[in-house]
Amino acid sequence: MLDRYITINENKIICGQTSGGIWYCKELPAKDTKELDGLINTVNMILNKYNIIDKPTNKHETKVRGLE
Repeated sequence: MLDRYITINENKIICGQTSGGIWYCKELPAKDTKELDGLINTVNMILNKYNIIDKPTNKHETKVRGLE
C-alpha cells in the first residue's frame, strides 16, 4: 500500500491575555525537547516585552524626629 507518509507540523503558537493584562503562552507545539527549549526562550522574550508593569513610585518621604 502506502510506504510513505507525509508529516505536516502545525506551528501555531497560541498566546492569551489574563484579565490583569499579563500575556502568556497557551499552546506551544514542538517536535522534541531541543526545539521546545528554543521556542520557550523565544516566546518568553517576546511576551516579556509586553508584560512590563510600571511600579508606582512612592514619593512620600517619611520624616524622622531629630534628623533634619
